[in-house]
Amino acid sequence: MRDFEKLNGFPANPIEVKRRREHAKTIVVSHPRYNLIMSKIEELHFYSYGSVQPDSLFLYGETGVGKSTALKEYSNQFPRSIINGYTIVPVLYNKVPVGATPKSVASSLLRSLGDPAYDKGTEISQTERLLNFIETCQVELIIIDEFQHIIDRETKNVLKKPSEWIKKFFDDANIPVILCGMPESITIFDHNEQLDRRFTEKEGLYGFNYGTAEEQIEFRTFLKNIDEQLPFQNSSFIADKNLSEKMFYATNGVPFYVNKILYEATTFAAKSGSDSIDENHLYDAFNKLKIAARPFVINPFTNEKFNIIDAFEKEEYKKKDKKIAKNVG
Repeated sequence: MRDFEKLNGFPANPIEVKRRREHAKTIVVSHPRYNLIMSKIEELHFYSYGSVQPDSLFLYGETGVGKSTALKEYSNQFPRSIINGYTIVPVLYNKVPVGATPKSVASSLLRSLGDPAYDKGTEISQTERLLNFIETCQVELIIIDEFQHIIDRETKNVLKKPSEWIKKFFDDANIPVILCGMPESITIFDHNEQLDRRFTEKEGLYGFNYGTAEEQIEFRTFLKNIDEQLPFQNSSFIADKNLSEKMFYATNGVPFYVNKILYEATTFAAKSGSDSIDENHLYDAFNKLKIAARPFVINPFTNEKFNIIDAFEKEEYKKKDKKIAKNVG
């Protein structure tokens, strides 16, 4: 992306900084695993809509790997329209509310369809209204995100009633369905055999790895594609070997953190009048990150002696030492 004007050392004004920052936030770059998932969604939609026995898909992965991004990107390809006074919703995207109940799930789906009285009525009447709206709005595919909310956060027990409601509702709707959630939501299928049979196809979406030459090329290609879309006139060379190693260590290959670092670095670069992101901007951007799962991660940027293997090993040793100290204490 090179259609942003040169700053030539003059700091961008706040409106321009925000514009560039927002652009960086919206960058979506496909990669082999992402493309595979998108292809599966397309096939499911095409082959199952109108089928006597529509298929379903369960998509799982850790936070930040791009699950919701893929689902939203796909649903955005099918915008709503109004035909003969009726709102047509080809793809219905929705999230399971925290502490899910049959009524709260039904209400959430009705709200996503635009029902002004989404929270009115009994569970039975809401379900009947929902099924009627799905037919009237010509819904072709339902996507349900945050499926892990069917698990009680405190007891870790699967909430039986909402899982049973979801299974029966999907059977009655008779259209293809995609469920999406964290890896732990797989346990829901262990407790509901009928739901498991409905979702025999389960696909995982993962972050990048960096152990082999092929994995390194894949990650660097990902960074290069992002670099080409950054809101600056010049390349930031984030796919170079040295910077790509630092970027992988800093983010552990999770696309969300890559994007987070780059849009924060975009802010620093634009404020300083730079026409590309440099390592100092990445250093400042990383310092804004607080990753609870990695309390011993170091800032790799501007470190001329950085070694990715040593950095990961030192981080792991510190984690083990803390665990040993905690057990001894």
